[in-house]
Amino acid sequence: MTDGRKAIFLDIDGTLSWHGALPCREDINALRRARAAGHTVLINTGRSLGILPRTMVDVDWLDGYLLGCGTQLLLRGREIFTGMLDRPLLREVAAFFLRAPGRCCLFEAEEGAYLIRCETDFNPWPDAYPVTAPDDFETLYPGARVTKLTVYGRITQAEYDLYAGRLEPVVQSSGHWYEAILPGLGKGRGLRRVCEALGIPAENSIAIGDSDNDLDMFAYAGVAVAMAEASPTALAAARYRTGRCGEGGVAQAVNALVFGEGTLPAPEK
Repeated sequence: MTDGRKAIFLDIDGTLSWHGALPCREDINALRRARAAGHTVLINTGRSLGILPRTMVDVDWLDGYLLGCGTQLLLRGREIFTGMLDRPLLREVAAFFLRAPGRCCLFEAEEGAYLIRCETDFNPWPDAYPVTAPDDFETLYPGARVTKLTVYGRITQAEYDLYAGRLEPVVQSSGHWYEAILPGLGKGRGLRRVCEALGIPAENSIAIGDSDNDLDMFAYAGVAVAMAEASPTALAAARYRTGRCGEGGVAQAVNALVFGEGTLPAPEK
């Protein structure tokens, strides 16, 4: 797969870095080299713009960002599309989770994050703005541009019923958390839209990730690569397996698939 212009899509957490840390020098150098050779490098993450690590912003080894599980595309400094949750839906979701004991809901937005905490000491985003009433997005935060929900814990039937026809859950096999986005979006469908905008055939796209919310990206990409410590479902869906996050795994994949330097093994099935 070393012929023609390529679009390289990278997950962040567990792929490029952990907890927002700067990626390793080997990975950064490989991505710079790919861009210098005329290929396009993009983040494709579940994180919204408001919680994108500062280490990934305005860097010389990226061309753009597909954010919030495909809900927003920023390409070469331009906003190409954004799918936002409207105020009536935000009010209904907030009212539901404010009544739900033990549930923790994060409203991810372009400018930050807004949090309904559960009734424990668990607080995944201590800097998030608190949501304490159903109408907070109309009174306290009227300018919020919310693109995605993240809910901590296994999805319930009541939550499926709440979302029916209006939000699409992206469920993790671990059950520790799940995401919810507008129907018709997603990491994979966003990948296709990026390829169309760039004039690059989808079969020339490379997707590198590690978790279940990367499965949609893997399904639409020309080649899917799972990190060494990826979830079992991500490994099963990938064509190749590369090295570890933070230890040059991204560089190994880029060098093999873009420049024909070295080979990648298939995941153990």
